[in-house]
Amino acid sequence: MTGMRTRHNTQIANKAVSSLEMKLIEKKEFIRKESYFFMKKAGKQTFNFIKNKFKKKQLIIVLSGPGNNGGDGFIAAKLLKDYGYKTEVYILVDKKKYKGDSLRALQNYGEKTKRISLLSIKKKALIIDALFGIGLSREIKGVLKKKIKQINKKNSKVISLDIPSGISSDTGKILGCAIKADYTIAFHKKKLGHIMNQGKEFSGKLKVVDIGFKKK
Repeated sequence: MTGMRTRHNTQIANKAVSSLEMKLIEKKEFIRKESYFFMKKAGKQTFNFIKNKFKKKQLIIVLSGPGNNGGDGFIAAKLLKDYGYKTEVYILVDKKKYKGDSLRALQNYGEKTKRISLLSIKKKALIIDALFGIGLSREIKGVLKKKIKQINKKNSKVISLDIPSGISSDTGKILGCAIKADYTIAFHKKKLGHIMNQGKEFSGKLKVVDIGFKKK
């Protein structure tokens, strides 16, 4: 009976969740502790992953959107820069459009940023994709679509935070275009988009990390 219970608990822990399920989990956790606490945990887990896998001479390019996914990217960027990595940060929209935890993380980063329209990918740079998280529902178009296509053509390693930008968290389908990651660092639980349709291929090697949420 104990063995059966253990297997059942493991199956629950490994279950992929929808974006709605994940948002409900977040809502409960943010009552327990402020949301920025968990954002810092996500950024630190990203930093730890890179520190253990890539040398300091590696140039790191962080692409940060205006949502919480971008905030995770800013926190990781600061930790990496403070540790000695050469780090460049590109933002998706004007700084005035960053709000809440994302703005707080951007302000704490405190270094110069550039607009993503100016992105020029240097040879063998490591790219951190923190553009969009699980909330993306619209198709990616315009300049960003062009830049994503350039990233996918380059011989650069890509780490996506939570889910590759452009992949639907619920279906795994591509929304206009999507970043093809070598690694995806999923926060708390894997998402349906990691295991369905194109999402399975585009997520690369998936690593689920603990960001301080209660285990269930």
